[in-house]
Amino acid sequence: MTKLTGHCLWATLSHVPMRADASDVSECVNEVLAGERVMVLEDGPRDWVRIRLVDGYEGWVDRRPFQREVQPTEGEVLCLSDMCTPWHGVPGGWLPAGAMVRKTSTGWRCGDSHIAPLAHDPKPWDQGMAAWAVTMKGVPYHWGGRSGWGFDCSGLVQTAATLAGKSLPRDASQQIKVGQEIPWAEAREDDLAFFANDRGKVTHVGICLDAAQIVHASGWVRVDGLTEHGIVRGQDGVQTHNLCGIRRIQ
Repeated sequence: MTKLTGHCLWATLSHVPMRADASDVSECVNEVLAGERVMVLEDGPRDWVRIRLVDGYEGWVDRRPFQREVQPTEGEVLCLSDMCTPWHGVPGGWLPAGAMVRKTSTGWRCGDSHIAPLAHDPKPWDQGMAAWAVTMKGVPYHWGGRSGWGFDCSGLVQTAATLAGKSLPRDASQQIKVGQEIPWAEAREDDLAFFANDRGKVTHVGICLDAAQIVHASGWVRVDGLTEHGIVRGQDGVQTHNLCGIRRIQ
């Protein structure tokens, strides 16, 4: 029998798969990134726990890459913007874009662990969503991914929004409900473009560079053409996604 727990954990590894069910063979629907704080909702079989992220997303993770939170968080929280950076004191030695660290009076921390950058001190991202997403060009598409080592379409957009100081839910079908609808001809940098399948279900999202270009994760993070009808793939001119709306996020 499972039970509700309510305590908080933080992720110790660079990125931890969040699955639909309590099994290693279950679909990876999301990721928990290093330094992120999660709430345990339910104890499951063996080492599995059902958790909730800060954005409300719920799923199952193996509890072993997590540590129980032992003290209140302090200092300035910083979401890393470089594709990956080397650190002393983190498992594997590297943290990807999207991981969370904190600058405290005693130095850098990831969760409750003391860490130190091996290159330069990270700084807050001071540009927009599209400008950051373009720096991720070539990062592989990964279903459920939202780190510098692999993104799905909405994971790329959510991480870009976080870095730009904006809050978005996890999935494209949720993100389309945020912000103000904008005509395609008036689209500008940092507007979000959404795309639907033949049944009208929202299945894809990207970030406009303007009304004619979009950066998105499809196969890999890439820049393609955008028209009033959809995405036009750069290498062969084929339309790959059907546009269903543009939203401006404040």
